[in-house]
Amino acid sequence: MRRLRGALWAFRLYLYVTPGPLLVDRALAVFPEAVRVLGARCPFYRYDARSGGGYWPDRNEVWLAAGVETYEGTRQVVLSARHEMFHFIAHNDPRYRPDDDAGWPALWGALEGSRGEIDAFPRYRDWIRGSFLPQGGHANPTELFADIPTNFPDAREIPPPLRRYFAPLLDGADGGPDAVARRAPGDLAAFHALIA
Repeated sequence: MRRLRGALWAFRLYLYVTPGPLLVDRALAVFPEAVRVLGARCPFYRYDARSGGGYWPDRNEVWLAAGVETYEGTRQVVLSARHEMFHFIAHNDPRYRPDDDAGWPALWGALEGSRGEIDAFPRYRDWIRGSFLPQGGHANPTELFADIPTNFPDAREIPPPLRRYFAPLLDGADGGPDAVARRAPGDLAAFHALIA
């Protein structure tokens, strides 16, 4: 695979075998039906680049680099698609859109409520400190919203306040932004201090 990928990259070729709708299905397959139905409405496109992607709220669509599948593999392309799809979910789910629009006060509150319990969830704790925070400016509330379902689709792996916040998305249980205390959002430094 390394030699094949090297040969493809020498010519800047991108090969992928998972069209957008199928990739959305695979990315959201482990989530409740309501999440899958909402995600199926997302316009999802691939473009010629080695890596990257994004959700464009002005167009309400997701774009993902074809090279993610070509050069990083099928597991990573599903995770990358899942991450971008949860930006779409945040923008289109009526429970989460107001929190997004307001700067995530309920997410801030769930994170604050989770502080005292983080050591009971070592995989989450280690991911926050070892993978998420080192991203610097990219480690912001909007990215965290998409990263938690991407990396922790099993709600049992995150502290209870976050579990309540994400419950409708992760396992279809009651919860959501209205089920947690709110906290006034702050700047990026305050966010990093909160989750560290």
